[in-house]
Amino acid sequence: MAPRLLARAGDAVARRIDRRSFLARSAMVGTALVTAPADFLLRPQSAYAATCNCQGQGCVCGSLCCDGYTEFCCAIYGTNTCPTGSLTGGWWKADGSTFCGGAARYYMDCHKPCGRLCGCGGSGLCSGTCNGTACGCANGRCDHRKAGCTSFRYGNCNNSYACIGPILCRVVTCTEPWKIEPTCSSAAVRTDNNTASHNRPCLQVPLPPPPIYPVAGNWDGTGKSGIGFYDNLTHLWTIRQTANFGPVAPFTYGLQPGDRPVVGDWNGDGATGVGIFRDSVWHLSNQVGPASTFLVSARYGQQVGDIPVAGDWNGDGRDSLGIFRTGGYWHLSENLEYPSTVRVVRYGLLAGDIPVVGDWDNDGIDGIGIFRNGEWHLNNTLQPSSTARVISFGQPGDLPVVGDWHDLGTVSLGLYRPAEGTWYLRRSLDDASVITVKFGTSWPVG
Repeated sequence: MAPRLLARAGDAVARRIDRRSFLARSAMVGTALVTAPADFLLRPQSAYAATCNCQGQGCVCGSLCCDGYTEFCCAIYGTNTCPTGSLTGGWWKADGSTFCGGAARYYMDCHKPCGRLCGCGGSGLCSGTCNGTACGCANGRCDHRKAGCTSFRYGNCNNSYACIGPILCRVVTCTEPWKIEPTCSSAAVRTDNNTASHNRPCLQVPLPPPPIYPVAGNWDGTGKSGIGFYDNLTHLWTIRQTANFGPVAPFTYGLQPGDRPVVGDWNGDGATGVGIFRDSVWHLSNQVGPASTFLVSARYGQQVGDIPVAGDWNGDGRDSLGIFRTGGYWHLSENLEYPSTVRVVRYGLLAGDIPVVGDWDNDGIDGIGIFRNGEWHLNNTLQPSSTARVISFGQPGDLPVVGDWHDLGTVSLGLYRPAEGTWYLRRSLDDASVITVKFGTSWPVG
């Protein structure tokens, strides 16, 4: 059968078949016409049946690998984020999801860009063979949906990329995609309620909080930065005014399991105060001691998955609020009382990246950074992919803090090593000499 006749017949059949909302029916018909055109057009069967070869892995057609959908990223790569080197090509939603409390659940497709030598033509899609995207049952298992096989794009995210490959995997969230990925549009809404029940255990497993969180700050407003801990179980803060002197009396601030500590100079007096991030609400205190709340901010951030940070983003001498979100997205606010995002920066892409904040170039404005398995990636400009320097300091399992440990007037790097109960405090960004402090209770890592 001539290709032109196949294409014309395919258009007619595509108008008559039961379409899977917007996503798979057009994609499935396209896949069927590419992989089995004669079978699809000459026999009375669905596009699904025509492509039910399970990517050549011999699975029965009732297997997940054969249902036409792509596997979740967390089942393949371990985290509910697009893998490194990929991008979000589009999104759709399922309404009334039980996983999102009856609200909409959003699905974001991850694709690998195409190289310069890959041809896309007018479709905006290159082959997986060309851009290195392998097609098959995810993890080689029939009870996993396919990965890297569906060439389809909604086109409501990352439209600056004119050419991308097949879908690698899916990310799922209860948050609107345009609040996670700034390039996504809120206007082009696509709905596929058939996906509402799709799930993987890895989507529901929360990360257990650590027993304690190390913190650092200029607690008394003079001299060196001090160190300390917030205990996630007792809600006790135990701090030292400087690294070399004894702790002040422990005090309680925080009431509920899962409260996350945050510290900052909220009023610009040079002294670091404490705070708690709870259910997307910020409770802030200027005191270090039996703390009292001076401000309960409006909601800012998501209850699950967001990590609170604080920094002086505009040089006004006061710290304000920020969020580090899965996928390396920083949402920065310049208002404590009525926080709203004034800037979104994507910096830090890998699962396990830990956010850090500091004035790396001593210009009065804080920069951002991430600690990744013993490497610090520091960004002065609050611009994506703008790494000022990379410093090797620490090892996997260390927890990072930032402070002026030697009263030099500039911030430096510090680590708490849970397995030892030891702090390692670097003299400056340029001076690698380190002092060690034994302070805190060790706990096993891993």
